[in-house]
Amino acid sequence: MALLSKYRSKVRLGFPLSRPIWPTEVPRSIPKSKLGANFKTEWSRRPPARLARALITDFVTKPAIAVLASPTVTGVDRISHLDSPVIFAANHASHLDTPLLLASLPEHFRHKTAVGAGADYFFDKTWKAYLWSFLLAAIPIERTKVSRRSNELALAVIAEGWNLVIFPEGGRTPDGFAREFKGGVAQLAVKTNTTVVPVYIGGTYEIYGKNSSRIRPGKTAVNFGHPLSPQGKEARGFVREIQVAVEHLADEVHSDYWSAQKRRGAGDTPSLESPKVNSWIADWNRPRIKSALPHSKGRWPRLPVLNKPFR
Repeated sequence: MALLSKYRSKVRLGFPLSRPIWPTEVPRSIPKSKLGANFKTEWSRRPPARLARALITDFVTKPAIAVLASPTVTGVDRISHLDSPVIFAANHASHLDTPLLLASLPEHFRHKTAVGAGADYFFDKTWKAYLWSFLLAAIPIERTKVSRRSNELALAVIAEGWNLVIFPEGGRTPDGFAREFKGGVAQLAVKTNTTVVPVYIGGTYEIYGKNSSRIRPGKTAVNFGHPLSPQGKEARGFVREIQVAVEHLADEVHSDYWSAQKRRGAGDTPSLESPKVNSWIADWNRPRIKSALPHSKGRWPRLPVLNKPFR
């Protein structure tokens, strides 16, 4: 046995029948994943993908949204004069928010707008990464950590003249109430000097919220706000300005333009994050909680004044 072991130690099969010898002083490089924030999305912004996506958006997504969500879109006149690129910053309550917002954009924005999507959710598998890149022109954004790759990709998209949809909360609300906006959108806007358009999206939580087991068709609202310039501002204060603007847009939808303006002037705009007891969102939330009780019919509470024109 000792002789056999000695013989085996002298006879070794060389490469490629065995693994090559790696010098100990040379560090090994681990191949990077091609998914997540490293997924390449440039192809989705090229003409063939843009044309196919435009056809799907105009002839499939828009009609489907009209049937499912019955959207009332307001505030378009506030952004009609803008040129690309701009950043659309909206509250986030449902997977329905993205197609609803894209379908509601004016045509000169709609077909040149990318969407910042969670790298850990939409880009964790190859088929999902290709699907959402194609359908939404989505780009991967790290939600749980600072990513140089995500930052470079967002900067590149804006440098190419593309608009960008970002949900500053970082994810869908689990209970219908908004969460504090994160500073990434403000930092990107300040760094690139890109105008931010605040957007309020209402009603999607009731149709298909984060914890919903089925889709309940209903009515929705999309309200575009006045453009916000980041010039000369710090990111920390600017992100708060964006959140307050979205809250004001929500107040316009759920009350009326003049009342919302008066509350804004008095600094009394209801918060989407922690509403007051007598605010419209508390009243709006009660039937949603009631409908979530066991043995309920699960009826969807209608938004109150969606069809009231703005002055």
